[in-house]
Amino acid sequence: MAKRKYSRETIITALQNEAKRLGKRTLTMKEVNGVVPVSAVRAYFGSLGNALEAAGLERLQPGWNLPLMGRLRTIPDDDLFRSLIQVEDKLGHEPTFSECSAYGTYSTKPFLRRFGKWADTLDNYRKWKAERPATHPEGRHNIGGAQQDHSDFAVAETKPYSSKSHAPAHQTREQQLYGEPIDFRGLRHAPINEQGVVFLFGMVSRELGFYIEAIQQGFPDCEGKYLHDEKENRWARGRIEFEYKSSAFQQHGHDPAKCDFIVCWIHDWPDCPIEVIELREEIRKLPSQ
Repeated sequence: MAKRKYSRETIITALQNEAKRLGKRTLTMKEVNGVVPVSAVRAYFGSLGNALEAAGLERLQPGWNLPLMGRLRTIPDDDLFRSLIQVEDKLGHEPTFSECSAYGTYSTKPFLRRFGKWADTLDNYRKWKAERPATHPEGRHNIGGAQQDHSDFAVAETKPYSSKSHAPAHQTREQQLYGEPIDFRGLRHAPINEQGVVFLFGMVSRELGFYIEAIQQGFPDCEGKYLHDEKENRWARGRIEFEYKSSAFQQHGHDPAKCDFIVCWIHDWPDCPIEVIELREEIRKLPSQ
């Protein structure tokens, strides 16, 4: 079967017909992809939002797919610092930047947005602890005047070991965890956090069609360019957010209108309104050496 060719006009018509069929004033990426390949939309319009506007439809509004109570949720300082207490009790010392990502309930992003550098985060964390009763010798914290176990904090405990592989009770050194073996160009194991995703994307970004302009702490994480029109060799701006799982973009309350791509290791958000690059699938198409 010959490959179907698209033009601006056929894409606009397809979007208008699909919106009419669904009785909607806008379309999600999944709905668009059902009638027109995302690559074709991007090639002619640069983004889904531009294509929807050209078809006389509405752009997706920020937080369109989040439950009402979860849109742009602000995490209280108490919850952020309680998550650090959990990690500190687990490791026996204040968590580092990478340890927070690996073992904490939250990624490092809400801390950095709230307090700036990681050193400033820890300064605020120490002040928060100092304003509360001292830590109980058995690892409990008397927060708000009542003694509570961490199970009362509604924080999921990380349990990396099976019943047959618990570390000895006397062991105090942090146990390093690894992802599944992948042996991809010197990277022995799969990412287990966002930092691993950033590293792996840096290895393959050129092969995926990206030129990187900047990596930053604020949202979105990365500014780059991608090939917009192969025939004319025209490039377009691409705003990238890194996540270990694509659904974290939604959980962090990011604005889909201000980002063009999510780069992740695991894509677990079927109705994501922007394009997702799932690295565990992409590297299977690339030589491992």
